[in-house]
Amino acid sequence: MPRKEKHSEETKAKISLALSKKVEFNCDMCGKLSSDKPSSYNRKKRHFCSMGCYSEFRKTKLPLKEQHAYKGVREDNDSKQIYHKRYCKNNPDVIAHLKARRYAKEKNAEGSHTLIEWDRLKDSCGNVCVFCGSDEKLTKDHIIPLSKGGTDYIENIQPLCKSCNSRKHNKIYIHQNPELLKGEK
Repeated sequence: MPRKEKHSEETKAKISLALSKKVEFNCDMCGKLSSDKPSSYNRKKRHFCSMGCYSEFRKTKLPLKEQHAYKGVREDNDSKQIYHKRYCKNNPDVIAHLKARRYAKEKNAEGSHTLIEWDRLKDSCGNVCVFCGSDEKLTKDHIIPLSKGGTDYIENIQPLCKSCNSRKHNKIYIHQNPELLKGEK
């Protein structure tokens, strides 16, 4: 175990002096005179007298490109709503997956699956509906419906076209070709 050495009186005095120094500045939001330690002051781009001023600055004056939600995607005149609308239009599979997860949580279903697992399942079934063989847009169908206590694990999901999924409704029914679900043909 390392031995802890005590600081000399000279070192203690230097530390005390360094900690007592303050840098005075005007708050970037309200202009109020405030102070901070030199090490903390030098680390920051902008300086505020309180968290309230910092919060208000972020809401009202922070440039769009410096905001956390920007991520290099939003244009200068885009509102969050316009950005979200464009994102939903360009990423329908992600939005559908998030809606399905929300629905499963509402039904208190056990388990979950990822978008990658769903894509693998569709690929293993040849990207066709396992009931009718249609290559229309596939939807997630819970073999044992969530309303009847089914899980949201990928093992309880099969890819069906929208019409077959609607026709099945909430019946417990696996497709007629279970070898498709395993990736065998």
